[in-house]
Amino acid sequence: MVEANSGMSPNPAPPVSGWRSALVYGLGLSGVAAARALSDRAIRVVAVDGRPVAGLGSAARELLRTGRVETLLDEEADLPSDIDAVVLSPGVPPNRPLLQNARLAKTPILAEVELAYRLLEASSVPTVVAITGSNGKSTTTALTGALLEAAGYPVEVCGNIGTPLCARVDGPPGRVFVVELSSFQLEAVDRFRPRAAALLNISPDHLDRYRSVAEYAAAKARIFRNQTPGDIAVVNGDDSEARRLGSAREGATARVRRRFFSRLRQVEDGCYLDRDRVIEVGPDIRRELFRLDDLALDGLHNVENAMAAALLASAVGADPSGFVLGLRGFGGLPHRMRLVATLGGVRYYNDSKATNPAASTRALAGFEDGSVHLILGGRAKGEGADFAELAAAAATKATAVYLIGEAADAIESVLEAGTARRRCGSLERAVEAASAAASHGQSVLLSPACASFDQFEDFADRGRQFERQVRALAAVGGDDGDG
Repeated sequence: MVEANSGMSPNPAPPVSGWRSALVYGLGLSGVAAARALSDRAIRVVAVDGRPVAGLGSAARELLRTGRVETLLDEEADLPSDIDAVVLSPGVPPNRPLLQNARLAKTPILAEVELAYRLLEASSVPTVVAITGSNGKSTTTALTGALLEAAGYPVEVCGNIGTPLCARVDGPPGRVFVVELSSFQLEAVDRFRPRAAALLNISPDHLDRYRSVAEYAAAKARIFRNQTPGDIAVVNGDDSEARRLGSAREGATARVRRRFFSRLRQVEDGCYLDRDRVIEVGPDIRRELFRLDDLALDGLHNVENAMAAALLASAVGADPSGFVLGLRGFGGLPHRMRLVATLGGVRYYNDSKATNPAASTRALAGFEDGSVHLILGGRAKGEGADFAELAAAAATKATAVYLIGEAADAIESVLEAGTARRRCGSLERAVEAASAAASHGQSVLLSPACASFDQFEDFADRGRQFERQVRALAAVGGDDGDG
């Protein structure tokens, strides 16, 4: 377990233009992008990764072949004495011995997104929109980008969503950077300042890395730490912890404008749901942003995502008159509450990205009571994973639960007595059992509430295998019914 802010060095990094050598820790997507950006600026790059060369991804191996990385060090190596700064990939825990040595040597440690921001900052003040939260951040990030594009803005959608910010630094001026940020990335930001930032929600997650939910939440709240008067903080008014963190007013952030979105109640500044309309309110403003029929996405949680995206796009000047076009044209992201097919009147949804109980609970909220055949399980994220709230939702929404993976025992132990359940072990058997039991008007939902690494490469691999099985059912039944 690590402290939420322990990725940061207390020593401010000198301007990147003054660096001669940098160490990049971790050669995943973020590390490779950082190494390339540094090498392009004639900065010597030394890298560290716990994997052997054969175990690295193709992009990292290509980076090594081109000579952009001078040396690949083992994790047990000593910190080179001539390193100006360490650039940290988000998957690397900040308590690694080499990083502790860097702090003792007063060598600055930066997140990859912090490096990217400083490179952008060197030419002009970048326009950055940033999104974090336990659930919904990828969809909100992509949707914000779609709204800005519909309004005519040149947009780069990047960050934790898949393309590192460092990979988008070089390009024409005037772009808006819409950046998804994980708690891991936020641990090691220093000057990173979004013009508009959103905290979508807070629920227990990554407790295999953090000592408590409070520590995890504190990392998320760092998204607001560098905002200044004139910037916008967008906060979920229905999430008590997000509201508490987003409402904190300290130092320079005291005059940052807070805008709230809510499905459940009116707000004074932000937007709220009024029957089938989303209404924006604020000083001298009241207008309709969009209607629920304008959303191409299923699920009440996606109403919240769209509300946040609309406030973020408005914050950088987008005209809301174009939002309806952007909303209607946005079909969602892979493995996030996607309708795969409708077979014999049964709808099959892939929500493999739901890797914690809160995400699956939110997914269930949009279904009718007793209509869901729910596939749950995988590897729980830490011993503190709490499935109780999900079990309560399943008791109402699910006609049956199908359990797979390592967490099957933990999930079954909290299911309410009246909830039908079946121990399936594998995803294949769960899909077979659910499809055999489901009837016209019901849904089969893969929303596992767990990580995937016990049986799959990642959540995307799990989602792809689910979709292949559904399409195999369609081929057998002669009903492709794609949604």
